[in-house]
Amino acid sequence: MNVLLVNPPFTDYGGLEGHGGNALPLNLAYLASYLRKCRPEIKIDVLDCEGLRISFQNIEERLKEIKPDIVGITMPTPAYDQVVAVADIVKKISSKIVVIAGGPHPTVSPKETVAEKSIDFCVVGEGEETFKELVEAVDQNRPFRKINGIAYQGDNGNIHQSPQRKLIPDLDSVPFPARDLFPLEIYFPPPTKRVSSKKAGNMITSRGCPYQCTYCIAIVMWERKVRFRSADNVVNEIEECNQKYGIGEFNFHDELFTLKKKHVSEICQEIRRRDLDVSWVCMCRVDYMDEKTLREMKAAGCEKIMFGFESGSQMILDKMKKKVALENAEEGVKLVKKAGIQTAGNFMLGNIGETEETIKQSIRLAKKLNTHTMAFFIASPYPGTEFYRIAKEEGYLRPDFNWKDFTLVGNNKPPLNLPGLPAEKILKWQKRAYLEYYLRPSYIFGKLISIRSMVDIKNLFGGLKLLLRLER
Repeated sequence: MNVLLVNPPFTDYGGLEGHGGNALPLNLAYLASYLRKCRPEIKIDVLDCEGLRISFQNIEERLKEIKPDIVGITMPTPAYDQVVAVADIVKKISSKIVVIAGGPHPTVSPKETVAEKSIDFCVVGEGEETFKELVEAVDQNRPFRKINGIAYQGDNGNIHQSPQRKLIPDLDSVPFPARDLFPLEIYFPPPTKRVSSKKAGNMITSRGCPYQCTYCIAIVMWERKVRFRSADNVVNEIEECNQKYGIGEFNFHDELFTLKKKHVSEICQEIRRRDLDVSWVCMCRVDYMDEKTLREMKAAGCEKIMFGFESGSQMILDKMKKKVALENAEEGVKLVKKAGIQTAGNFMLGNIGETEETIKQSIRLAKKLNTHTMAFFIASPYPGTEFYRIAKEEGYLRPDFNWKDFTLVGNNKPPLNLPGLPAEKILKWQKRAYLEYYLRPSYIFGKLISIRSMVDIKNLFGGLKLLLRLER
């Protein structure tokens, strides 16, 4: 039995592919490690088409070389068409190859996804146990009806969806991502997250978020539950990455890294106890900061904290159920800067209720916060979120939208036409926000005098390239 896991090529992002760096697809790496642990006799290959910039023609050639029995493809919403195209190529080679799609889009739209003629199964929700059981059923020619967390077409053409699978209670039971199956030399962080000259990688210390922001897909994938890995387990992975793969810089992909301060403290203490020379970046909320935790994080290698400010309008924040007061933003940034940690922020433009005035408020707040780096994303109403439901009910979705338009940064037209704020205007405001923030004389001067290494110079030029591409 040969299993191939595929990260599809994001080839139609308006010329901005790579703007967010090139990250190892952790979801596939976890699927591979879990399957390998449970079924070591199965041969597993990985094809990261996005990371390797593999064309559809090359995909066909690689498939013929690998000769898989099962192909599992991860499907984020913006890559829907690309996933279907890959599935079509698989079936063109052999209709006997089983194609399984998983990830955010199949989780919220399993019946739509599995209705595609080239997709045999969808994995709904957390994938490790479900994918393993599905592979076993295919391998042993067993019935699928007892497998929870899947959707598929029966022989009569009817679509069947099984009950939802329970989440894995103990994340320590999941082996570390199978990094050995990936070309680690191709992965790098974006300029906004690069904090050292060390080889960089990514990982998680938890899954889930307790909040219910209207735009976030985490609640769909993780059911608003948060599960933490033990500090020992986390630092064991850091140490393995450091010693086995030479990785010394980490981007933690947790939705909210500082949610449980005791957990953060235990991780930081363990990093220091083992005397690991690492640098790292994490994502936090502005109202989850305190000086003691920040000092511990800094001592353990934290070099930058990312904040999702999202909007400079309290009205917009309330509409998206962010549950944060606008005044917390400035206070949180000041605390982090005081601890000697760099700051970075994200804003979303084009939320429900957005106007040109609220966008101006966001740009003004961004300038006031003056974080080391700032990103301005197009608000994207992913299927399964409350944001999508409202946009659909109110008729805000463009009638001619494509799933590829749901990318957060790109030159594609955004999927929403808001009252007084059509898609084209939102895109123009995004470009204006970047230019206004990064072309301030005070910001440029501050960056120039803060250059300390080649990393700083590379980050500066990387950001400049993105600005020029956005402008075009």
